[in-house]
Amino acid sequence: MLDVPGLASIERACFGREEADDLLAAELSRGWARVRVAELPGDEVAAFLDGWVVADEFEVHFVATRPERQRRGLAAMLLDFALDEVFAEGARSSMLEVRRDNAAAQGLYRSRGFEVVAERRRYYDDGEDALVMRCSLEGSLLAARRAVYGDR
Repeated sequence: MLDVPGLASIERACFGREEADDLLAAELSRGWARVRVAELPGDEVAAFLDGWVVADEFEVHFVATRPERQRRGLAAMLLDFALDEVFAEGARSSMLEVRRDNAAAQGLYRSRGFEVVAERRRYYDDGEDALVMRCSLEGSLLAARRAVYGDR
């Protein structure tokens, strides 16, 4: 069983959502939600990813890493794992929204083949815009890696 308070503490630290406990408890109760975690030895959960497969597309909802554990590749590892997993199950693309000012996250997503395809004005509660990013899993860097290294 996943630790809702532990995930919620990461969610609050990264996104400032006070309702994180309720939001994540509801998400974990959905049978279709994909929640993947990264744990480090001696640590609680250090990072998590949440998304849904809808038809043949993987919608990434959250990718979050404890602030003191950022810049260690945990989010990249979780994203790679999730994209490989959903591709093997039939997803052929992935999409997500990211804050316009979150250059680090945009860099991660671009490094995995995501491209900006749209913009959502005033998408977030604080009025900030979101960029919609999409990636074809068949033509992505992950697909190229699978061709070279095979399935892991």
